[in-house]
Amino acid sequence: MLNKEELKSFEEESVIDSWYNTRAEDLYVLNDVDKRKIAKITKGEDTYQEIANEISKIAKKDDKERILEKIDKHCNKLINTGGYENEKFYKVGFIDGINLIIECIGGKAKC
Repeated sequence: MLNKEELKSFEEESVIDSWYNTRAEDLYVLNDVDKRKIAKITKGEDTYQEIANEISKIAKKDDKERILEKIDKHCNKLINTGGYENEKFYKVGFIDGINLIIECIGGKAKC
């Protein structure tokens, strides 16, 4: 049975990274249920197009393109941050699951 230090070592090793990377493709593929849920929770929120339309009203074409490029970069930053957070919570959840299994079979491991 793994003790706390061994479990912590496991957490820091690349095995969990390998498992995550193997599963990541499946996690990010949207099935029909996912697509319907996303469509439902974002219905009527085409804010990017609204922003682009408003910028068109007040800015020259070159300025509009520059502003939209900066907005795109900001959106990409948010997406990348969300991806990192999702990966972190997936890995932490996995470790929590391992701890739960160990505790259920009589171990005392807690990370």
